[in-house]
Amino acid sequence: MNECDLETITYAETMQSILLIEDHEGARHRLTEVLNRAFVSPEIVAASTLSAARPIIAKRAFDLIVLDLSLPDGSGEDFLLEIFAIHPKAYVVIASIHDEGVHLAGALANGAQGYLLKDRSIEELTENFIGIRDGRPAITPSITSKLIAMVNDQRIVPGQEPKVADADDIRVDVLTERETEVLVLLSRGFSRPEIAGFLEISRHTVATHIGKIYEKLEISSRSEAAIFAERAGLV
Repeated sequence: MNECDLETITYAETMQSILLIEDHEGARHRLTEVLNRAFVSPEIVAASTLSAARPIIAKRAFDLIVLDLSLPDGSGEDFLLEIFAIHPKAYVVIASIHDEGVHLAGALANGAQGYLLKDRSIEELTENFIGIRDGRPAITPSITSKLIAMVNDQRIVPGQEPKVADADDIRVDVLTERETEVLVLLSRGFSRPEIAGFLEISRHTVATHIGKIYEKLEISSRSEAAIFAERAGLV
């Protein structure tokens, strides 16, 4: 075994210090459970904002950084560049609700080594993180399929929206970020109570968001919402 192989195996097996950057308390607790299952007695430091994470990474390096993309005070995608400017060898895995091409391509182009959809089951997420110990990238299977499709369609251009059929008719920009999150969960089959729990908002607020989504997109059913989300490349 050469020196390079030894370093790779040692790095993969020593994910003991972990920085988790996630603003939703419920998702933070869920991911903490996943990380405790995947690794042996890890030290997990949590931050809910980029402003809280900056002084942490300025003081020390971590074996693993798990980063959300949508944070209250900025973009996780852009924060990747800050992380690698300080810690060039950082191992960063994105844990996001977003799987549309513009976020996926941008995050990977900025250096993320993995991309997981955090609405997957605890068991699936645990297996994804365990894979890091075995040298496998932590990527949700559907993300791998989307990457292949994007490359085949020559759509993987960071900073640009992916091409979709009848793109002129699809106006994702009319939705707020929260409405887009609700639309993604709704189109994936989650119930209103489940959406409320995952996003840590009330069922009434979920209903309000859905009403606004239907109004803005000029649709009237979950099935139409799912079709729109698929055509827009959101799912």
